[in-house]
Amino acid sequence: MSLPSLKDFRGEQIEMVCHRCDRYGSYDRNALVKKFGARTEFVELRRIMAIGCDRRGTDQCEARFPCLLAANILIEGKR
Repeated sequence: MSLPSLKDFRGEQIEMVCHRCDRYGSYDRNALVKKFGARTEFVELRRIMAIGCDRRGTDQCEARFPCLLAANILIEGKR
């Protein structure tokens, strides 16, 4: 089973939030697809968007995409 990618989400805006770092961002899905490609997985997108955070890429990173939960798209595991 593959992890969710940009092609799996059909909403117009992708939201990322991290309560631990107090970060929030809302991004245009089409712009992200154009920049990174539709096959880019949300796990990789999270790494990219968390640049500058000391917890990036670790188990302590709390960056999340609430729009995936709202769309009933789940990330079941970590890589």
